[in-house]
Amino acid sequence: MPLERKLERKLLWSGDEGYEQARRHAVWNGRKPARRPAGIVLAEDTDDVAVAVRLAKERGLQVSVRAGGHSTSAAGLREGALLIDVSRLASMDIDPQAGTAVVGPGVLGQDLDTALDPLELFFPHGHCSTVAVGGFLLGGGLGWNWRAYGPGCVLVRAVDVVTADGEVVRADESQNSDLYWAARGAGPGFFGVVTAFHLELQSRPAVIKATAHNYPLAARGELFGWLHGIRHEMSPIVDPSLCITQHVARSPDGPTMLLGLFAFADSEREADEALAPFTNAPLREKAIWHIDPAAVGSMQDLTGVDDLYPAGLRYAHDNIMSNASASALVPVLDAALTSLPTPRSHVNWLNLAGSPELPDMAFSLLGDTMVELVTVWDDPSRDTDMQAWATDHARRLEPVAMGSQMSADSMASRGLGPDAYFSADALSRLEPLRDHWDPDRRFVSFLLG
Repeated sequence: MPLERKLERKLLWSGDEGYEQARRHAVWNGRKPARRPAGIVLAEDTDDVAVAVRLAKERGLQVSVRAGGHSTSAAGLREGALLIDVSRLASMDIDPQAGTAVVGPGVLGQDLDTALDPLELFFPHGHCSTVAVGGFLLGGGLGWNWRAYGPGCVLVRAVDVVTADGEVVRADESQNSDLYWAARGAGPGFFGVVTAFHLELQSRPAVIKATAHNYPLAARGELFGWLHGIRHEMSPIVDPSLCITQHVARSPDGPTMLLGLFAFADSEREADEALAPFTNAPLREKAIWHIDPAAVGSMQDLTGVDDLYPAGLRYAHDNIMSNASASALVPVLDAALTSLPTPRSHVNWLNLAGSPELPDMAFSLLGDTMVELVTVWDDPSRDTDMQAWATDHARRLEPVAMGSQMSADSMASRGLGPDAYFSADALSRLEPLRDHWDPDRRFVSFLLG
């Protein structure tokens, strides 16, 4: 049977009815790029993916992949390629006794929580509940409570991959170990389609506690200095972030600084001890308001991040990782903090320090701190200006940067190379592996502009 016939009703060529809807649906961002794939395959299982790759080879097309579509730059949407949409590969096979799960790349964080919570199990998925595990884990996976476990990709024990020849292989530490090495962190540069992730699950934290402090922007120097100074001493079970925006606190007077902290603990006492430095913060008297530590019922209740990123709005996103001191970082960040262009636009400061040492894998670059620059708007006429704000302020931060996280599209917006995402050693291994597994460059790589 011709390959195209095997994908009947799942394959949409450009110009087919339903193609444009599928193309737009592949991008979560309300700002849809003009890039048009030659065709889109709405895969429903691994066989569909394998047939699609063989069809692309037959037609001389490159292949791109989309799982949840949360890439702000829509890295999976490539001009002239065959887009394989794996969002429907969303099965979950959980073994509670073994503490493992086999999940499809289209599984959303909220669905994983719903399945794992009753079993008293946990996996550190994306902070936004609608992020799919596919792109999240391929890009490293800095999710909930990751400072305790390491990036989510550390807990990937094997992957099932469709290769450039359309063959399905298992990759783990004992077989196809080089492909397994790349799958844990290569992101859009991965040369295959992962159709299943084999995960090592964790015990669900017995107690989740949250607290929040909202500070005036005028206190930014003191707050950043204090937070930066204790970044290595923060308990690894605390998930901290500082968001500078007008939207979250609904401030009528402009942006404020919302410090949110979540402790994932084995007991109330452990949670309280982990949050104590913030409960007794030396700057607490300067807070506009604060919420004392309180128990959170379940992972499904952690929806605050979702409020920052509602579907349908337009987004531009950039970031830097840094090992710089507060005295070096804060002055060059000040221009961004004081010029947010819309009420929903924001700057996030995240503590990356204190996580476990990374194993040998493609995900290999991690600074002490990450600064994310995000513009959010709804008027298409502002697209150029909003992108320029994020890009320009990220460039101002480059003197204190040691790299970037690929999940925030710094390469696409600033024209960086892959060396921004990987250690020199990891980068030197990626291209030879691509030569081996994908010599004809069947799969697209990083979106460079």
